Parts: sequence; structure tokens; C-alpha cells
Amino acid sequence: MAYVKARKNRSGDVTGYMVRWREGGSRAGAAQYEAFEDEPSAEVFRDAVNDAGQQWPPGWVKGQGYISADAALPDDDRYRFRAYAAASIEGRTGIEEHYRVACMRDLERWVFPTFGACDVRSVEHFSRDTIRAWVRVLEQAKVHKGQAPKSGEPKWRKMSPKTIRNLHGLLSSILQEAVTAEPPLRLRNPCEQTRLPRADDDGAEDGDDIEFLTPEEVEGVISCMKRRSDQLLATIKYGTGMRWSEVTALAPECLVGWTTDLPKVRVKRAWKRDGKKGYYLGTPKSKRGRRTLRVSASVTAAVEELGGKSEPADRLYFTGESGRRLHYSTFYDRWQRAVRLAKAEGLLPQEKKPTPHDLRHSHAAALISAGHSLTYVQRRLGHESIKTTSDTYGHLLPEADDAAMETIERSLGRERGSEAPAPVESVDRSRVHAVVLPGGKVLAFWESGVARAVVEQWTLDRGPGARVETWAVDWWIRQQGNGVQDVRNRAPQRVWVWSLGPAVYGMDGTERTSAEDVHEPQGRWVWEWEEGASAEAATWRTEWVPGGAALTRAAASGVELDAVRAAYAEARAEALRLCASHPDGVAV
Repeated sequence: MAYVKARKNRSGDVTGYMVRWREGGSRAGAAQYEAFEDEPSAEVFRDAVNDAGQQWPPGWVKGQGYISADAALPDDDRYRFRAYAAASIEGRTGIEEHYRVACMRDLERWVFPTFGACDVRSVEHFSRDTIRAWVRVLEQAKVHKGQAPKSGEPKWRKMSPKTIRNLHGLLSSILQEAVTAEPPLRLRNPCEQTRLPRADDDGAEDGDDIEFLTPEEVEGVISCMKRRSDQLLATIKYGTGMRWSEVTALAPECLVGWTTDLPKVRVKRAWKRDGKKGYYLGTPKSKRGRRTLRVSASVTAAVEELGGKSEPADRLYFTGESGRRLHYSTFYDRWQRAVRLAKAEGLLPQEKKPTPHDLRHSHAAALISAGHSLTYVQRRLGHESIKTTSDTYGHLLPEADDAAMETIERSLGRERGSEAPAPVESVDRSRVHAVVLPGGKVLAFWESGVARAVVEQWTLDRGPGARVETWAVDWWIRQQGNGVQDVRNRAPQRVWVWSLGPAVYGMDGTERTSAEDVHEPQGRWVWEWEEGASAEAATWRTEWVPGGAALTRAAASGVELDAVRAAYAEARAEALRLCASHPDGVAV
């Protein structure tokens, strides 16, 4: 049964009241609570919980109170959020079972306590204000990482902005299904108007910072590992940069050209969760995760020590006690013992706290410090987007810092009247290196390396189709007719642009949008010469579509996702205001 408990400060003064109960009334039910400033209000709510069978009272939003009763809708259990969300997750295709289970777990813990009894059709139950109130509750929630310890209190901390964004995205995806249902259950998705905490606002105290180890430090930790198999695993993981799920799925069948001078490892499978607390061997994390890696002599020697190409071809190099998958937690415990020993022996700085995953980060750092490009690192790590590589490792690029310092020094030197900077090495001006893009657009560069880099990046972003051709300058001038002023000295800029829409409305305000993902943000790299290239946070547009259908269209784009979401909501509101005035509709 629900009960009221007074909240007291250290002096013993009552500062408020808390209503506590277990969901459903059973001992196994999740603990629930709601806070009140006065005892009478708490008692009224307690009685409402008891009347509701130890559930949140219908229409109550945690941290806010009862939602307006004016929004009464015909009662239908199918549209109660708990039932509607469960059906939505169960019916989704193209997702892994583990993700389905994780979605239901998050809904049960973080969403159903607030919205479970609400009606998905109600603009009062689900509005900008109720969503904001819920996000505010999440911002104040305290969570702990991993499983609670067997003894003692876990280390509690505020929920991370990334987790809040994920939960908000889950709720938004379900409400969006209600918007695009046939017939529509809602006119709009209120989640689009929520300003969320920035994903990089975790702070330093409890954030999961990346720990980059030098090659000497990696060697020091490996030397302190007691098991030879653990040493070999760490060597291969550092030498290839593979994820834990990938390196523990390695087998002889993954070796390519093993007896040649160019031995390679094909990353074609990884351990996946099956949604029932088990695992199975499936494909890597993404399309780019399926890759083939050149390996060094140290990695080759480690694999050979594990048996190399010997049969059976599908046997695992690394296994646990049962001969099956090696659990991360098992290796992690042994890794931590090696880290402590390495610190004790002076092989690792005391302030560093590396995890096994930091071997992957250290692999990337070693490549970048040697001058390899972010594009190359992206391919080796199997990142789907180079933006992930750039955001994670871009600050390590030594050549960028060196060039920046040289530029600043030259500027300061000129102001002091010092000697002029050394002349830039001359470039062959008798020929240009033309990048021919799909569709016929041609860009010219003085340096062949820059042209090749543009083609390489274009292929990563858009796929094959671009090529480099070397032309005589005279030929370029005859073809383009604009002299050499369009020949570039540098690589063109790219910007990551988010877009939403277009949403399409008829004259009566009914949404005519057919694509299921039209209200989901889409991001892509846009080159400086392409339409849509802009450094603005967000822009939106609303326009009448010519024709007898009398449609009105709304869309938004920009470089900041939150700003684009807000602009899209503004564009859709404007479209709804204008749609009834469509000139073609009036003419008819």
C-alpha cells in the first residue's frame, strides 16, 4: 500500500512529504515515489494511488500533477501509452532483439511511470509543457553505472545528457508513429519542441573520458598480465583497433592472405546480444564495420601463437571457461590487476585509468601521431561516419597544430617587422588536376594530392563515381573559358548539415506526408559548392506547392540539431497557418 513519509533535514525539521509505493503492490514491483510540499496533498495522492491499484493515477504526470481534465477522449485501452508503446516496439522491423528488449526496459523504468496511463491522442497529456516537465525530472534523476555492488552503496550520479537524449528519442519515435498513423491519432509530435541538454555537457567528474596510452605504456600493461592468452588478446586488440565484440569473435576463417607478404584480418562477424541475456555470432556493428585490416608482424606472431590457420576454421581464438564467448567482465578484472601492477612498477602513470576499450583509442592515436589521415583511421576502426572519427580523435592531429602555430608566428613576425616568411614551395602551373564528379561538375586543383583527397572523401561520403584527370592548363582554359582563377589551391570545405522534412499539408490542415522517416532528422556532409551548404545554426522555409492539389510544404536545415528541430516546428506551424490560403485552392 502507498504511504506518506515526512522528509527532514539534518536539523530534524520537516521540509516536505514523500508518497512511496511499489508498482502493482507486489514486493517485486519497481519502487515509485512522488514529492509534495504539504501533508494533505500527499495524503490525497496516496489515496489516488491506492484506488488505482498501486499504479500512477490516470492523468498524473510525475513532478507536475494532474493534467487538465478538459481533454477527455473516448476511453480505449489501445491508446493508453503503455499499451500503444509496447505494441509499437513489438511491431518494429529491422532491429535486433536486444535493442527491442532494451527499449522496453527503458520505457518501464523511465517513461511509463510518467506517461503510462496517458492517452496517446491527447494534446493535454502529451504537450510541449508535459514533455519539458518530464525531461526536467530526468535531468534531476540519479543513476549508477553498471550493476549495483553486492555490498555498500553504488556511486550515484546525474543522468548523462546522452542518456536523456536517447530516452527522449524513444518517446518521440512512438509519438511520431501516432502522428503518421492511418488515420492520424495526433496532429503533431510535441517532442520536436523540446530543448535537450547538449551531449557534451557530461562534465569531468563522472564522465567516461578516453584514456590514450603511449606504445610504451601499452607494452607495460601487457607485460604485467599473468595469462599468456590475455597478453595475446591485448596485443591483437591494440594492433588492430578492433572492438571487443569483434576481437573475441576472431577465428582462422577470418585470416586473409596469411602466408603472403600482406597478411590481413577480415572483420566479418561479432558477438551480438540476443535479447534473452545471451549472445550469438552475427555481423559487425555497421556496414563499414565489415572491413579487412592489414596487420603488423607482432599481430601476425600473436595469431600464429594461437594456432594461426589450423582447423577447424570457425574455432574461436579467445574463449571463456565454457569454451564459448569470453565475457568482457572476466577479462576486465584481469586487466585491472595488470593496470595496478603496472602503476606499482612505474610502467604506467598513477593518474591514468585505462580500460580494455582504450586499446582501440590508443591504436587510433598511434596512427594519427604518425601522420595518417582521419579517413584512414575511420576505415580501420570501422566508423560509419567520419564525423565520429573527427569528433573523437580530431584534436590529436599534430600537423594541424603545427600549421596553426606557424601561421600565428608568421603573423606576429610581420607585425614586429621581422623577416618575411620563407616562400612557399612552387607548384607546377602548366597543368591542373581536375576532379570530375557524377553529374558533370568539374573542380580543378593545382596539387594532385589535394585532388585525390577530394575524390577519396567524396567516395566515402557518397559512393564511387568521382575521378581525377590531369589536364594541360591551356586545355582547362579552353574548356572552362574563365582562365585559371577557378583553379583551387586548397581542398574545398564540407559541413555536416541536419535536415527535417518536408512536411506536406492539404488545405484542411491534414498532413499528406507519406514517408515514414520524414520527421526524423537526417544528416549528411555538404560540400561548399552544393545547395544547402551553410554555417547557420538553422533555417526554415514554408512554401505553397503549385498545382491543383493545393499543398503546402515545410522544411528546416542547419548545422545544430536542436536549432533545426525548433525551426522545423516553427515551419510546420507556419505551414498550418498558410495552408488554407493556398492560391490554387482558392482559384478552384
